[in-house]
Amino acid sequence: MSSNQPQNNQEKPEKFIDRPSPSILLVILICLVMILGLLAIPFGFYLIFAKIVLYSAIFMIGGGLLALLYTSLTLVALSQTRYSLNQIGVDIRFGIWHRFFAWEEFNGYHLHKGFFGNKISSPGVSPCVRLNDAVILKMKNGKVVYLTPKDSNLMLNKLAEFIPVVKS
Repeated sequence: MSSNQPQNNQEKPEKFIDRPSPSILLVILICLVMILGLLAIPFGFYLIFAKIVLYSAIFMIGGGLLALLYTSLTLVALSQTRYSLNQIGVDIRFGIWHRFFAWEEFNGYHLHKGFFGNKISSPGVSPCVRLNDAVILKMKNGKVVYLTPKDSNLMLNKLAEFIPVVKS
């Protein structure tokens, strides 16, 4: 055995990584919620110091803090979202949320043109929060996985290598 050969003959699978396309509308909505949260907190303190309505003020401050926390975590997760495709399957990351699907779980895919939106982290569904074209992967168990890549055509070409069915 020559000393130039590596000990481990296993190669890492080639990956195709894509990030979701940007959605200005979604970021605007999240920023509006953050602004409302920022406005609710000082107004709640005003109500407390003016001794007007204590319970409403505490509720308003708590709601404002929760809105700020939720939107901050959502913006961080959106910035970390990515789709990784390799010979084994597709790996989807959305902040701390992580799902891996093997190619054997899928039996088809197609492109949904136009505005598209879906709930985040629904059971058995990947996060799809962009209001643009979506690639929909059909699973054998009847569920679907939604992806909103920057370049839908490139994603479809890559999927054709892994899911050998006719696009519907």
